[in-house]
Amino acid sequence: MNTMLKYISGTAFLLMAAAITHGQQKAPYRLGSTAGILQDLRSQSKAINARLVSAAELKVDAGTVLTGKVNARRTDGKGEELVAGEIENVPGSSFVLDIKNGVLTGNIVLRKTKKAYKYYTDNTGTAYVKEVPVDSILCVDYTPAPPVTARTASTAAVVAQAVTDLQSYPGGNGVVLLDFDGQYVTSAYWNNGNPINAAASTLTDAEKQEVWELVSEDYRPFLLNITTSEAVYNTYPANRRMRCIFTPTNTAAPGSGGVAYLGSFNWGNETPCWVFNGGVKGAGDAASHEVGHTFGLSHDGRISPAEGYYLGNGLWAPIMGAGYYVPVVHWSKGEYASANNTEDDLAKIASSTYGVGYRTDDYGGTIGAAATLAVTASGAVNSTGVIERTGDVDIFKFTTGGGSISLNFATPTRQPNLDILATLYNSSGGVVTSANPSGLPASLSATLAAGTYYIAVTGTGYGDPATNGYSNYGSLGSYAITGTVPAPTATAATVYKDCNYGGYAVSLPVGSYTLAQLNALGVLNDDVSSIKIPSGLEVVLYQDYNFTGAAYIFPASDFSCLVTVGLGDGTTVNLNDWASSIVVRAAGSARKASAVGTVEKVATAEEDSKLQSALAVSPNPFVNEVVVKATSTAKDGSLYVSVYSMDGKTVLPLKRIVSGDKLSLSNLGTGMYLIKIFNGTTTETKKIVKY
Repeated sequence: MNTMLKYISGTAFLLMAAAITHGQQKAPYRLGSTAGILQDLRSQSKAINARLVSAAELKVDAGTVLTGKVNARRTDGKGEELVAGEIENVPGSSFVLDIKNGVLTGNIVLRKTKKAYKYYTDNTGTAYVKEVPVDSILCVDYTPAPPVTARTASTAAVVAQAVTDLQSYPGGNGVVLLDFDGQYVTSAYWNNGNPINAAASTLTDAEKQEVWELVSEDYRPFLLNITTSEAVYNTYPANRRMRCIFTPTNTAAPGSGGVAYLGSFNWGNETPCWVFNGGVKGAGDAASHEVGHTFGLSHDGRISPAEGYYLGNGLWAPIMGAGYYVPVVHWSKGEYASANNTEDDLAKIASSTYGVGYRTDDYGGTIGAAATLAVTASGAVNSTGVIERTGDVDIFKFTTGGGSISLNFATPTRQPNLDILATLYNSSGGVVTSANPSGLPASLSATLAAGTYYIAVTGTGYGDPATNGYSNYGSLGSYAITGTVPAPTATAATVYKDCNYGGYAVSLPVGSYTLAQLNALGVLNDDVSSIKIPSGLEVVLYQDYNFTGAAYIFPASDFSCLVTVGLGDGTTVNLNDWASSIVVRAAGSARKASAVGTVEKVATAEEDSKLQSALAVSPNPFVNEVVVKATSTAKDGSLYVSVYSMDGKTVLPLKRIVSGDKLSLSNLGTGMYLIKIFNGTTTETKKIVKY
């Protein structure tokens, strides 16, 4: 409540103003200097107070005189003065003159004849008043919603949250308070400066919550906090907040669904906007509409047939029209046929004028910038996001071991705006499948081979925006991705510098890592203190730098600290800051039956040498293929082979074979290469030459 305004019953002042005519709009009328007007107001005030008269002449141009009755006045006795009231004997009229810091603002509104006059000051300090369209000042005659005959099932079944403490974007740049509990308003801009004691809303708690959901979703693209908390509202500066009052008390605009002053969001003088409709749809759509006015938005109507509010095409309507009768209501830029308003709603709300702006894009829009889809170990999907701007695309990636996927995309509220287009891509960017259903949600299903895939989410349109649909312009808002994805096959272990998974965390895919390779990845010698090994893998830690010295096999598990490592025989060993080379491999490739699931000490270097002596690669030199023979310590006789160029580049990724297998290297150019063979216990490297 604005406690600075004083209600003065039966008091009036002589005011300078514009001619109120009923012909063509006239050129701006020069009133003189703002300082002179301020002096006139104060001298008239003193004279009127001395004479105790109840009305005064409102001077206008060319000898025309109106009588203005002042109902409220605010003054600081210095440079600020505000008077508000009505034109005597003119029903539905009002005026406000506000002088602050040498600037005159205000208006005269004649609702019955739909005329308005706006006061302003130019950059020389000269004040003017000019005739303007009434709906450039005030939302007049906003269509009321249809009567609410019964509570809807969707709201009746809802158990409301603490409806006095809802927030859509805590910490946003601006705030809108949805005020349902009644309010005593003393604003110069409402009721001709007289107070309004607005009753509490008749909405149920469940309906209030759903109205909050509807308005929040309409304003989801912006850094704007839609709240029901008075305390949160009061933390924002006066020029970054708007109170929207839901009440059956329609004194501010009798017969309307709601009312607001255009551009009032940043006025900083606690001028609220109003909603008089009942029901979720009526109240919610009216709230977004009226708050839109406070961001300077005008009405969306049509030229032919001439109408102030477009009611939509049966499927869609603009927020700044009247969308009570259609399921989809968006911000608009006048893409429908015969639109009378093509202003860019989104750009106007996000403009620097109001200091709110768009939300920051939450996810990248390219495969290279893709975010990781949130998938649990069991394959359940749960990711959320926001399409903040027209054409925004959010891309996620996931890896699967292969199988059937099922994904659902929907706005996680009961009042969606976002019409979702979802597309599934393979690892090379080819389209696997897409979903663009007739409704706003979407779903995807496919049977996939093992690998990495990408999902793109964006807003889309429907039908022809000119006649029976809408474009993607206002198809914005929140979404949630749910469903299932087969869990990926484990491909990497993670080593940590410190115990309890502290310090650096380095992922090591399946392979063999010398000390030099570990250093290149950021893992120092004798520095590993904890390990996480996913199911399907095991890790071998070697004491020395080239897979030599003592070695221990770790099964799939999390090892929070290597200071005390229990072995299968009941003993323990300290392996903290110990390893100089590491192998990550498929689980069970070289495990004694008695050691499965435990940490196992493996053969010494001397024992390893006996195995290495049996290793042979022939022919060498070779033309297209070689035969690898070695004694494997793995239960299934596996060997793991990889080939590198002399500069360390991998030319054949790790491959499982058995002794005596032929290895095709026909794709290699002539020259010298390194072949590494892991026999289940140790790795040996040999030079091979291709003709």
